[in-house]
Amino acid sequence: MNKHLLVVATVVLVSCFAANGPARAQGADIKTIVSVNGPPVVVNQSSSLNMVGIFQVGGNTSATVAQNGTNNAVGVLQFGGTTSASVGQAGVNNFAFVGQTGQSATSLLSQLGSMNTGAIAQFGTVNSSTVNQTSP
Repeated sequence: MNKHLLVVATVVLVSCFAANGPARAQGADIKTIVSVNGPPVVVNQSSSLNMVGIFQVGGNTSATVAQNGTNNAVGVLQFGGTTSASVGQAGVNNFAFVGQTGQSATSLLSQLGSMNTGAIAQFGTVNSSTVNQTSP
């Protein structure tokens, strides 16, 4: 997982500088969440730079992420009987990765931005995913 977060961080930072020209101060919201048999995870971010890494292990895992900023990045890795992830991103640069392993894997990815990149990997008995990418 650390390898994926490093790649996400590098891509977001490079695209941040490319999109904004000269370096200047901007808000950042960066989170790492690790949950073992915990409750559903819900993350809402609205800074210029939003990054979150979520790692969940347990019987039923669920993650919901909403990001609204110039640069958005999310990585979700879930291991459980039933895994569910929902990601919504609105910004100039959006990057999302969802990896799921379990009996049932469900994911929804929605991105609105100039540069949208999304990847979903599911390894389960029943897999379902929906991806919507739109440019303004």
